[in-house]
Amino acid sequence: MRIKKARQILRSFADDTRLRIINLLSKQELNVTELHKILGSSQSNISKHLARLRLTGVVGDFRKGFNVYYHIYEPENRAHKKLITAIIAGLSELKIFKKDIVKLNVIKKLEKARIKGKKRKENEYV
Repeated sequence: MRIKKARQILRSFADDTRLRIINLLSKQELNVTELHKILGSSQSNISKHLARLRLTGVVGDFRKGFNVYYHIYEPENRAHKKLITAIIAGLSELKIFKKDIVKLNVIKKLEKARIKGKKRKENEYV
């Protein structure tokens, strides 16, 4: 890995919101709406941070229906991979990051319950 690339990656981590996003994406793929609900930041602000992370090769994205989901990109370069893995491991023990994971779990449970309720209602009408 070139030093310029390492510097770009490290700069992309130099923001609290981006660090929180990285922590959440290390657990599972999420879209902007889900990140907005967890972090309490505006969707446009989250989108800007995701764009920065995507440009540095830390985050990847894919389309699923109308939503774009983001995930931690699996780098091919071993040094790049070690750097990202070390930063993610260091984040997991911080209090704010643990709170974000709790919020993530609550939001996912509510989402599953909402989907289950929708299916139940659909089956009542059949």
